[in-house]
Amino acid sequence: MTSFATVSPSISSTRLWSANRRSADPASNRLLANLSQREIPSLYGLRGIAALMVVSYHYLEGSRLNGVIPGPYAVTLFFELSGLLITWLLLKEIETTGRVAWGFFYYRRALRLFPLFYVVWVLCRMAGSFPGSVATFFYMGDYYTALTGHYSILTSAWSLGVEEKFYLLWPLLLVWLNGPTRIKVLSGVLLFEPVYRSTLTLIGFRTYTWFAFDTHLDAIVLGCLIAILVKEGWNPPQWLFHRATPWITLVLVFALQSQSDIVTYLLAVILISAVCRPAALLNSAVVKYFGRISYALYLCHVYTSAVIWPRLCVHIPHHVSLPVSLTAQIAIATVFASALHFAVERPFLRIKTALRN
Repeated sequence: MTSFATVSPSISSTRLWSANRRSADPASNRLLANLSQREIPSLYGLRGIAALMVVSYHYLEGSRLNGVIPGPYAVTLFFELSGLLITWLLLKEIETTGRVAWGFFYYRRALRLFPLFYVVWVLCRMAGSFPGSVATFFYMGDYYTALTGHYSILTSAWSLGVEEKFYLLWPLLLVWLNGPTRIKVLSGVLLFEPVYRSTLTLIGFRTYTWFAFDTHLDAIVLGCLIAILVKEGWNPPQWLFHRATPWITLVLVFALQSQSDIVTYLLAVILISAVCRPAALLNSAVVKYFGRISYALYLCHVYTSAVIWPRLCVHIPHHVSLPVSLTAQIAIATVFASALHFAVERPFLRIKTALRN
């Protein structure tokens, strides 16, 4: 069932290149040491906060507060996180075995993503026909929304379409490219993407740039590049370890929301800081719990507001204020996401973990 690809040409050149660089010392490189752990608890907290920002952004749609919360950039952070972790895992596999087990990699990704996604897709479809249901079923929601501009109860799955294409293409490219070429190609993408998006916006395809896979490569690529540089011995500057760094950066994210290209790099600073020296908030039990159910929460929160919440409101006799409505919807979405996580997602995650062992 599992096919293996030997990567001797790329690997030999990569190892030769790495030998000419200074060796990475985990003891002196906190980013390397923490990435080398089996699990990074603070990243659960980071996922949890990002998921709550997306949920709040959507639930506040139409209110004055909607533009204050940088919900779309929480998705950008998810992209960077995926690029970092997936690339790190693949590099470790290449370093250990000299090859990538393609079938095993895709099988584990399928266990992680497919069961919960298709359960939520069925629930949304049972609630009624929605635009792009077929495209979303095949993880093409990103291009459907980008090309049509139509939104639906499962439009949020557009980001899964972006990530799925990344999972399909990047392992192949990572093996095919040698060490120095990887960095050159990724750096080229980082330079090209802002120009590409600006050009599309100027000729009238701004909506396309919000959703399409090919217009979100720089966020994913930035995460990939961080993983590669750390593996090759890059030691982050000391200011990234300072406790104030993520908080100051977060303020800048809120202040510079209109400057998407700058915010992408600011989010990378927050990501690196979260791995190097996580704030106590990221390791709190509540925030980590939201991180563990973040995938379920991200998938089901629009269904909650579009299907469950209106039915509950029928039994509420008086107008509900915005704070009460927001709190209630988040609470309901959390309960629903928790049920999906424990009933659907967690059993398959256990199988995925068993395969890794």
